[in-house]
Amino acid sequence: MALFANHTAVVNGKHILDLLIENKVNVVGVFGPEHGFRGRADAGEHVQNDVDKKTGVRIFSLYNGKDGKPNTDVLKKTDVLVVDIQDVGLRFYTYYISMLQLMNACVKTKTRMLILDRPNPNGSYVDGPLLDMKHKSGVGALPIPVVHGLTLGEMAGMINGEGWLDGAAKCRLSVVTCNNYTHSTFGNYPLLRLLTCLTCSRYISIRCLPVRRHRCKPRSWHRFALSAIRTPEDGGLCAQFHTAKC
Repeated sequence: MALFANHTAVVNGKHILDLLIENKVNVVGVFGPEHGFRGRADAGEHVQNDVDKKTGVRIFSLYNGKDGKPNTDVLKKTDVLVVDIQDVGLRFYTYYISMLQLMNACVKTKTRMLILDRPNPNGSYVDGPLLDMKHKSGVGALPIPVVHGLTLGEMAGMINGEGWLDGAAKCRLSVVTCNNYTHSTFGNYPLLRLLTCLTCSRYISIRCLPVRRHRCKPRSWHRFALSAIRTPEDGGLCAQFHTAKC
């Protein structure tokens, strides 16, 4: 089998790759997303192919500055591609785009994709305009809202159902859903570079502000970054909001 995952693919405190190796599963390769398999690369940083130091399994980067297309030779050696990665439900997050590329590759190699679904911490609502596909890019690949409300498993089903794969093909898809999850569920998930689920829920709006240098700190997305905001005593632009709570 092959794996599409990063450091959020944790089961009872253990990474899924470690569990697979412990159980003698033949993992022929791992596809790594933006930020890398172990989550150490910064946003937008190109990540090269590598070998996982802990397990010795080869890692094939889907975020290497090229076209993002997976190595189909890896998929030809597998019976199934397992997807286990925590998403946050935003159009400009790139994990669903990598999954889309993998679905297209799985069609070509006739490989089944098995998604171990995880909750969407922003799955309780849908917001923002649909993407105009003339503006399709590496941070927006489908005609979906900014906040789409779907888990990756649901997104993959929608991709198949809407005919969004190349040639309107269908990927052989299986999804292991989350027990007891509803779209109003709110819990603590192992989020990429956002250290709490509360932080993640605020991330959508704060992302639009010019926040710099605080990307990876635990409470960085709890803060506004707008130079015009000053204290009420200074007569600041937003002084009337000084009693508001975020």
